[in-house]
Amino acid sequence: MIRLKHLLILFLTGIMVFKLTGQSERVIPDHQLLIDRILIEGNRVTKRNIILRELTFSPGDTIDKIELIPAIERSRENLLNLSLFNFVSLDASHHPGNHIDVIVNVQERWYIWPTPIFEHGERNLSTFLKEPRWNRLNYGLWLKWNNFRGMNELLNLKIRLGYKEQYVLQYEKPNLGVDENHAISLSYSLSRQHRVNYITLENRPIYFRDEENYALSTADAFAAYAYRPGLYSRHRIRLHYVDDWISDTVAVLNPGFFGDGYTRYRHFKIDYVYRFDKRDSRIYPLEGNAYKFKIQRFGLGLIPGYPYGNWEFEAASFLHRKVANRFYMANVTKARLFTNKDLPLIQQKALGYAEYMTGYDAYVIDGSDYFISKLILKYQLMKPSAFTIPFINAKQFSKVHFSIYLNLLGDVGYVNQPGLTDPTNTMVNALQYSTGIGLDFVTYYDKVLGVEYAINRYGVGGFFFHVTTPFFDW
Repeated sequence: MIRLKHLLILFLTGIMVFKLTGQSERVIPDHQLLIDRILIEGNRVTKRNIILRELTFSPGDTIDKIELIPAIERSRENLLNLSLFNFVSLDASHHPGNHIDVIVNVQERWYIWPTPIFEHGERNLSTFLKEPRWNRLNYGLWLKWNNFRGMNELLNLKIRLGYKEQYVLQYEKPNLGVDENHAISLSYSLSRQHRVNYITLENRPIYFRDEENYALSTADAFAAYAYRPGLYSRHRIRLHYVDDWISDTVAVLNPGFFGDGYTRYRHFKIDYVYRFDKRDSRIYPLEGNAYKFKIQRFGLGLIPGYPYGNWEFEAASFLHRKVANRFYMANVTKARLFTNKDLPLIQQKALGYAEYMTGYDAYVIDGSDYFISKLILKYQLMKPSAFTIPFINAKQFSKVHFSIYLNLLGDVGYVNQPGLTDPTNTMVNALQYSTGIGLDFVTYYDKVLGVEYAINRYGVGGFFFHVTTPFFDW
């Protein structure tokens, strides 16, 4: 009886030992690697889950050896595209039995920016440099807290005075839910200005200034929800309430600004946006593709008497390729279509505003529909390199990356406006094109300085300057 009891104990113990050793001694084929751990270094603020969310692999995954380097590079690009880090590196530590640890090293940015505002109020830098009027400057304070609580949240508070007043309060919360693929954002802004582009003549904006009253004021509030099913795709739905009002003088000068001489323009609008983005960089991409589709409804029947119910359809594609050593090619195309063509001026902003054509900085083209396509051939004059500024102690600023690209540019665009337009606006309903050459200076904190010499369809050429992130808002 005692022997039977001892045999039973040994038998059960053997089963448990077999199970435990079977779990720990997983046999990995020679062509694969097992990721045991992911070790993260340098993240003093950023939470671990925010970083793990962007990796293309997880602990316990097996990966073909030939795929390890591409997976590490793709994960590095994903982390940089968060705009939370200045530098990111990944490495693998190999162990017996085809086991590895992945080490992620990040250098975090400075996240709290109580930034003084001192800027020009023109549509672009070239317009200001051509006619620098110092009474068109903005000043104030912008408090932008990126990576709030280390969770990639955004707090945004702006108080801007001067030429264009603006007050903004905004909060964004990504990485909600068990799988961290939901996000919400809330925003309220109020903008006021004494000077307004009230009409377009001879393809140029014409301004009116009211010293006593605000010529144009805009209140905009929105709530948005986003869903990110994978690393590269994103769905977003956003509900806006917009309240615009103008001075009586603007309505007299151009009754079509809001239409029918109205001085107030209130409406709800709702939009849905799908975006797929698998580029190596959102700030200055060289390789990869991105696509965007947007559908928006103006007027939801919630405000009686709103006369401009309308559907807007918008699509954009971003194609980037490496064609040879240091040579890259890009094509960026965007198109917009309104179902209602009888629109007030405030809804007819097409090219020359957020989207501009090379060589057309001095002009605006208003209309209901448009498309624009840019072809760019890049040569990498200076490869991305980093240097340290010795007299700056803060790591977030002392190490700087820098690169320079020479560009050959070719643009084509068309703005459609079938309704009545001023006969002096000859650029509407006509194909526009331009060509040029330029330099891009790319550095950290998402800044690109562009200098171009371009000639447009009419043979008008000149130098143009931009401090922006190309195509970021497209």
